[in-house]
Amino acid sequence: MKFKYNEASASLEIKDGLKNHFLIVRLLLIVTFVNVLLNLSNAQVEFGLMKLIWLLIGMAAAVGLRHYFMKKTGADTILFDQIAGIKEREVKGIKKYFLELKNGKIRDLIELQSEAEYKELQTLFAKKKK
Repeated sequence: MKFKYNEASASLEIKDGLKNHFLIVRLLLIVTFVNVLLNLSNAQVEFGLMKLIWLLIGMAAAVGLRHYFMKKTGADTILFDQIAGIKEREVKGIKKYFLELKNGKIRDLIELQSEAEYKELQTLFAKKKK
């Protein structure tokens, strides 16, 4: 995991490419949602199975857009004032770590894989919070 503490701005810098990933996912979800709107706005075709399928795809895209715009962040630089804490969750036996921010968003730490890196990040937080 490539993270470091920037003393000049009192922030945590994370280099893992998540910001670019989020940009691509958001663009794909927006394109999908626009495509759904265009397909559902076709008044010449009556409501049938295909419109129902497009409606379900649109609802999934709307939920995905809400999740990626409101609940997650891919910021490379996060001020320590904004970080509420570092958390872990276990999904299918694999531990995943993330930063919980004070504004309610979470920042996934996709490159943080070992318990040693997690402990190192926790000690960094403990030192800088004092």
